[in-house]
Amino acid sequence: MKLSDLHPIYNDKMDYLREKIQTGSLWQMDAAKLLLHIDKREFTTDEMLGYLHDLQRVEKTFLAGLENNQDYRDEFESAGLLHWLNFSSPPVDDALQQSLADKLYNLDSPDDVPNITIGDGSRKIGAWLLERCLADGHACLIGIEDVRFAKLIQKHANEAGIRALSKKFLEDDQHVTKSIASRGGTPEGVEIVPKNENVQLSAKLNRPAGDRRSSGEVHFTLTEIPTPKDAEIDGMSYDDYIKLFFEMCDQPWYEDAHPTININAAHLALIGEFNAASKVRITNNDGTDVTMDLIDQNGENMTFANSLIARNVPGCEIFSSPRIDSLNGTVVAKGKFISRFDDEIEDLTLTFKDGKLVDYDARVGKEHFEKVINTDDGARFVGELGIGTSPHLKRHVANGLLVEKIGGSFHLALGAAYTMTEYMGEPVHVDNGNRSAIHWDITTMLYGKEGKIYLDDRLVMDDGVWLDSAKYDVLNRGWDAIPKANRPAYWKDYKSPIPAPKP
Repeated sequence: MKLSDLHPIYNDKMDYLREKIQTGSLWQMDAAKLLLHIDKREFTTDEMLGYLHDLQRVEKTFLAGLENNQDYRDEFESAGLLHWLNFSSPPVDDALQQSLADKLYNLDSPDDVPNITIGDGSRKIGAWLLERCLADGHACLIGIEDVRFAKLIQKHANEAGIRALSKKFLEDDQHVTKSIASRGGTPEGVEIVPKNENVQLSAKLNRPAGDRRSSGEVHFTLTEIPTPKDAEIDGMSYDDYIKLFFEMCDQPWYEDAHPTININAAHLALIGEFNAASKVRITNNDGTDVTMDLIDQNGENMTFANSLIARNVPGCEIFSSPRIDSLNGTVVAKGKFISRFDDEIEDLTLTFKDGKLVDYDARVGKEHFEKVINTDDGARFVGELGIGTSPHLKRHVANGLLVEKIGGSFHLALGAAYTMTEYMGEPVHVDNGNRSAIHWDITTMLYGKEGKIYLDDRLVMDDGVWLDSAKYDVLNRGWDAIPKANRPAYWKDYKSPIPAPKP
């Protein structure tokens, strides 16, 4: 495998470094050695991804104008940044990881050009995704998720450097038609604190790439492999956390689990109820009592998207957005949350009036919450209402991908609405017009909290359990709702914490 086998853009990147090594810098030898190693050579997949990580770091250093910044160089050397060759794979059988990789792979047209983003925890998964992509004849772009390195850049770069990085990022992204991401969860290591103004500017400048995904122009699938830090935050052993994650990926999604009792069928019925409603009220015993309209300013019903495992793995939610000016009341969201800056925040209380966040508090990390909502005006409005439906997760967690899927929960996303007009081939109306550089899901538990959902004053959920068991038993109890004869071996003896409905 050669670097040029991936995409012609990598020849341009090497030409850029050849130009840069003509002038002296603290990174001149790094760039020269890298070019010597990768120019026209054949590599194993693992070697290739290691050199791509090096190329990514050196290129960004030059783009950001930091090649002669001694403080940056010193901190780069001392920060203990994780490299591809030190990335891990989760402690589970290869067969489970291969199954996850297969769910993420979304290329179905000969013309597809994916961006494959790989984080810690995905060393085997990332290699398999790249090999399958090339075996199928696709050019592709590779991004090694490098959260702490990105923070280091944002700590030391000036505005011109941030703008140059974003300009190149958006230029590269124009080649992409699909996105596949197997990210890592909360990173470990000594905290690197970036300049807030650089983080905000990057989010603003990079927004067009996010808009391409939220509009559906670029089809994406993603997962987020939990890290030991995620397990620590949520008070679980890492082995138990990883076991929970892969079990969440293996749920009775479609008709192959059971012809009529499956999550897809239950979702379609639930979406029908939400699409027909004009307003929703949600309460719990922590103090949540919030209402919102599901009919927009033009009198058109907002409609909900059916999110299973085609975009997020694991999936399990339905989502749309409320009318932007209709949120009123209080949301009390207990538990830990990780902000877009990787700051920990705990126990949020949010008050909305006519759609806008007008008051807020946090038991821990209020100052971190303020950093996020001060991103732009849209950050104080809601761009998504989501209902978590995973029957296998019934407790709050901080992991950003899992938390929005909790069965017996709802989430409001501060920031941008999705702008797609179809989701997995079905027409949807999910755009309430809110625009922002952020999209941050704040999840509130209903299960175990006497949580209730009312659609047009009709109670449809009580204590986080769907009341119509004929339609929604599989959302309440998962594999336990499936007759034993139809269950795979792993789930034969599974018992849900939610009792079976009375005959």
